[in-house]
Formats: sequence, C-alpha cells, structure tokens
Amino acid sequence: MLDVKSIKKLEDANKTVLVRFDLNVPLDEVGGQINDRLTRIKSTINKLQELNSKIVILSHLGRPKGATRKDLSLKKIMDQLEEVLNSKIHFINDCIGDEVNKKVNSFDQNSIILLENCRFHKEEEENNLEFAKKLSELADVYVNDAFGCVHRSHASVDAITKYIPSYVGNLLDEELTKLHSITEEPESPSITILGGSKISTKISILKNLSIKMDSIVICGGMANNFLAYDGHDIKNSLIEKDVDTIVKEIVSHAEKNNCKLITPIDVVTASEIKENTKVYISAVDQIKDGNMILDIGPKTLEIIENELNKSKSVFWNGPAGVFETKPFDNGTTQIANLIAEKSVNKQLLSFAGGGDTIAALELAGVKNKFSYISTGGGALLELLEGKKLPGLVALGIMK
Repeated sequence: MLDVKSIKKLEDANKTVLVRFDLNVPLDEVGGQINDRLTRIKSTINKLQELNSKIVILSHLGRPKGATRKDLSLKKIMDQLEEVLNSKIHFINDCIGDEVNKKVNSFDQNSIILLENCRFHKEEEENNLEFAKKLSELADVYVNDAFGCVHRSHASVDAITKYIPSYVGNLLDEELTKLHSITEEPESPSITILGGSKISTKISILKNLSIKMDSIVICGGMANNFLAYDGHDIKNSLIEKDVDTIVKEIVSHAEKNNCKLITPIDVVTASEIKENTKVYISAVDQIKDGNMILDIGPKTLEIIENELNKSKSVFWNGPAGVFETKPFDNGTTQIANLIAEKSVNKQLLSFAGGGDTIAALELAGVKNKFSYISTGGGALLELLEGKKLPGLVALGIMK
C-alpha cells in the first residue's frame, strides 16, 4: 500500500523485539475455539523467529480501566497461543518495571514472552509518555501488528514510537494493502454493501466510498431512513430522527460522483423480533400497519445478485437485517453465499469487515471463502471515514 517501514525489510538478527498485537478475543471464546486474531499473528512471529529474535508480546484484553483484574489476564489465552504458535510461551505478570526488564533479559534468544495486559495500567489509555518510555526499554525494536488498535491514541500504539525504532508487522501491512486495493483502487465495476442500524455513524464512509465505487447497496436499519426520505410509510420500523439532511447530502454526493445508490424495493416485516413469528413480504410502499422492516425481500436480493454478477470487487460492512434472529437472517445469509461462491470461483475480489459482518459470515459458514476478512472493527470504519489514525500517524503511514 504504502511506503512503510515493514518488518519484511528488517534484517537485524538477535534483537529483542516488542510486538504489539491485538489479542483482544471475546472472553466467551477463551479456552474454546481458537479465534482468528490469534492465528493471524503467525506470519509476524515466523519472520522474527527467522531472525533469531527474542519476541516480547504486548496486548490488551477487555476494558479493565487501569485496574488489575484476574478475569482479564492475558494468561488466560496462553494455552491457545502456544497451540497456534507451536512454541513454549513464558508469561510475565506485568508489562513494565525493573523486574519485568530482568525477566525479559534472562530468557534466551528465540524465546517468546507474553506480558500482562497493558491496560492494567491507566497510563496506557492516557498515552502517557513515561509509560511508553518504560515499555520501549524492554526491547531494541518495536513492531505494531495490531490493526484493530491503530485508531487508539494509546501508549503502546502511539507514544512508544517516539523512543524506539518502529516497524509495521505483516498483518497490519496486509490489512492496509488489502483495504487500499478494494476501497481506494477497486477493480471496476466495484460495489459496496453497507448495512447496520445508524446512518449518522456512516455518513463519512458513504461519502468517501461513493467517490471510489460504482454502486453502493444500502440495507439494514439505515436503509429505512432512505425509504422514509423517498416518501414511503415504513410504519414501526427503526429510524433515526432528523437525518433527512444527511440522506439528501449522501444522495446528492453519490449523484455527483456517478455512484448508483441501491435501496430495498421489497422487505420482510413482522410485528416483533421473535423466531416463529408471523412474517410478511411486501413492497416498501405496502408495509402492514404495526409491522417493522427486519430484512430485505427476494426482489431486492435479485437486484443485489445482478449487481454482484456485473462486479469485479466488493466491500461489505454491516448485515442486511436482524440476522441474529431467524428468519430475518435470510437476506444476510443469501448475500454471504452469493459473494462466497463468486470469490471461490475467482469471479469476484471480496473484502469484509466489522464484528457483525464477520459473525454473519460465520453463521452462514462461508467466512473462509471470502478473499479477505479484516480483523479491524472501529479502526476499519475510521479509516474508511478518512480519519487520521494515531497508530498509523505514529508509524509515518499517515501524515
């Protein structure tokens, strides 16, 4: 993507390397199925092992807010990490201080050391310079491989780069390169599918993508605002207040950039979000009294399929409906299957990101069939908005 100081260019052997990973896996998964965030750090670890590096892993888990909490200790993921890396891992129950320095120094080269949760220190989230300096004293080189954290102005992401030679890890490099290729220089025809509930949180994303993409499908709860703006009575459907100006601005911006906006023409509705409830499929101007839109309908799906058939690249963020509850998962699942099939057949370059989107792909059983799945949530969205991310500015990637 970029002219970055990648660890691919790192040639110095026998160094102690402090690596910031994002090991913030859902707590209900700790001890269970190994999370994707753990498996995808292997590339950077392998590179550092080739250089006979002493690897010191730094991360956070959860939101302890400066308190030491046993339930948020990174020791909980040690067994899974050892399985993923097929290596012995040494745990240190803090991340700064003389004792930590002594313990790190006592281990042989090519050792892997896991430090305790950096957010046990309130100074981490304060981007405290003294705390960052103490972290830097643990190693000769720093590597940021935590894409999911680069939007945070935290000491282990931002301030630390002031005190130690800093590099971009393989996963972070890959995330930025893939995202750049799909959103900045997409292979045309290109399409974005954008779902979720709130349009107000995605106005900048919509405007930015409408400059680059040929078409944007708007679905999920935020599509309701476009339907209401077009004069449709959406009955009891979720809608944000006072967003007509935002919708008008997005529509105008898309027209100016020759980007086709696609909104639902038919929908699945019900009076409550509940399995086995009575559902109705209707045109957007014929919604039954007392009902709310909970998914896209078959005619809308047909339009999306036709658009995908014409496209060479797709970016997807946000579900098409209330996918957590059957049968309102159908639209999201069908879109996932369509993209997966075309990706496997090399007819489509596909990029998906965001927690709900990934959960939907897992539910559909097609996560591994997409061209690329991002590990970023908030970082991904802020990058798409065009915001400057502190972690990337610190590494010299953004100005």
